[in-house]
Amino acid sequence: MTIKILDKSDQDAVNQIIALGYPDNIEYMDEFLSWTCDPNWPIAGSIYQYFVTLGKCEVPRVLQTAQKADHDWRYSLIIQIIASYNDEALHECTSHLKIWASQAGSEECDFEAIRILTNRELIPESEIASIAKRNLFVYNVWIKETLEASSKAIYSFPLGDHKL
Repeated sequence: MTIKILDKSDQDAVNQIIALGYPDNIEYMDEFLSWTCDPNWPIAGSIYQYFVTLGKCEVPRVLQTAQKADHDWRYSLIIQIIASYNDEALHECTSHLKIWASQAGSEECDFEAIRILTNRELIPESEIASIAKRNLFVYNVWIKETLEASSKAIYSFPLGDHKL
């Protein structure tokens, strides 16, 4: 018997698949992850939590999905699953988190990845500082370029009208 998730609100199907138990439900794991691309979908929360409980068993699949995902989906996987992993599962994610932390401007994936690396002390502070310094350099270049590109418009109004 194959269980099919019919739509973003089909919690019954999600519950049935979870009830099969792991690894008996392993054939559904890719489909499960596909239903997490929008964190606002009603079934996404249950699926996130299920992957957290699976921990190390499904880390490779979560990382593979996050690697292929757009930044919005990756961000959801980082904050909803990876950030909640126990230490054993999280250590499996360290190399990916370092890469994502180093990708300045990745729709907050960089911020959350460096936050996890720092808060969970996954890499030495010297590595954190190196990543942060490079990112800050990139962000400052973007600010400088934005100011240069838009200076006429910005400076046509009193500076008191501009707030950061």
